[in-house]
Amino acid sequence: MCPRRRFEPRPFAGQALPSAIVRGSSRAGFTLIEALVALAVIAVCLAAIGSLVASNTRSVRQIEQRLALVSALRKIEAALPNRARLTEELSGEMGSADFSIGSTPFPDPSPPPSTKAAPAWTPQRIVITVRGETGSMIEVETLRLIPSETQ
Repeated sequence: MCPRRRFEPRPFAGQALPSAIVRGSSRAGFTLIEALVALAVIAVCLAAIGSLVASNTRSVRQIEQRLALVSALRKIEAALPNRARLTEELSGEMGSADFSIGSTPFPDPSPPPSTKAAPAWTPQRIVITVRGETGSMIEVETLRLIPSETQ
């Protein structure tokens, strides 16, 4: 059996190779490609997180605007004028929101009964439109009973 000998490369052109190359490097590191790939992965992750944050911020802003409009609408509904004044078009401003209140007779598809007396109340279709300062809008339709005109 032949004794094993350690392989040692011959020097090139009369120069010795650095000892780290000959014996193997004890300081392992990342190559430039590995570092660039890691940076690219981190950049993609940060871009995705940034997109989520922007989307969340946009959604929160829309919800806040909607809540402000609903709050103004509730205040306007609570302060609706008496039934006699609901026959006209009303508009105004409450806080930072503009509003309009429209009133039209509610269409009754059935023919009026000829044998019965006229009803004491007439349904009116009330449409309340509230527009915020950013241009967002909310509209509510409701019915209100108006005393019928006596003949």
